[in-house]
Amino acid sequence: MKRYNGLREFWAALANPHLWALLAWYDIRQRYRRSILGPFWVTLSTGIMIGTMGVLWSVLFKNDVKSFLPFFAIGNVVWTFYAAQINEACTGFTQFESTIKQIRFPMGVYLLRILMRNLIILGHNCVIIVIVIAVLGPSLTWHALLAIPGLFLGTIAMLAISMIVSVFCTRFRDMPMIISNATMVLFYITPIIWRPEALGEKHHWVAKFNPFAHLIEIVRAPIINGYFPLDSWIWSLGTTIILLTVGIALQGRFRDRIAYWL
Repeated sequence: MKRYNGLREFWAALANPHLWALLAWYDIRQRYRRSILGPFWVTLSTGIMIGTMGVLWSVLFKNDVKSFLPFFAIGNVVWTFYAAQINEACTGFTQFESTIKQIRFPMGVYLLRILMRNLIILGHNCVIIVIVIAVLGPSLTWHALLAIPGLFLGTIAMLAISMIVSVFCTRFRDMPMIISNATMVLFYITPIIWRPEALGEKHHWVAKFNPFAHLIEIVRAPIINGYFPLDSWIWSLGTTIILLTVGIALQGRFRDRIAYWL
């Protein structure tokens, strides 16, 4: 019964895009009010970091800059979106405490609001990928379009993770710090600044059994290598289904308690 409550809550949130989409756009406008570049300040800082660290790591790891920089740029832009969504979902309910206590919206609306504003930032950061690919290559094929459904699946996975961490972080206030540190560790054990083949056969399991490696690969592989990463898609689909099932169940079970935890 609780699971069905969570499913109804989830669909009720999705059915009201006029709430979360407009509120997300309002958040972006408020955050960058009176700013000349607006969200492109984030794009600029991210681009400078990718250019600087990409060249540095290509030298340290003895990789060709022309091949490594697109690999790193796509991985970093996608990871920035994933990490931002997870970390902001930790306060997905606490940051809207006053609204939750006064107005009865489906709880998913608040998480979708955070997701939408991070997607807006991602859209701006995709300019970096376009510039890097235009300058350094590789030559794009029609297979590059497969990155779009890959990113869509990754977005659903991040929403599912948000549904899970938002409940635990509202109940246990130490959890946001733990998750923030965990995302930093995940960055270094995910093939973003290093290639999976650099691990060798002995340690290849680090990338093989890392769900985030596959969630990034389903976006990066069609663009960089021009192929459909079937194994990564299977991993990502399985991970997303499990996370979504757990997230919906948690939201259904604890949705009436969240206001009391705030």
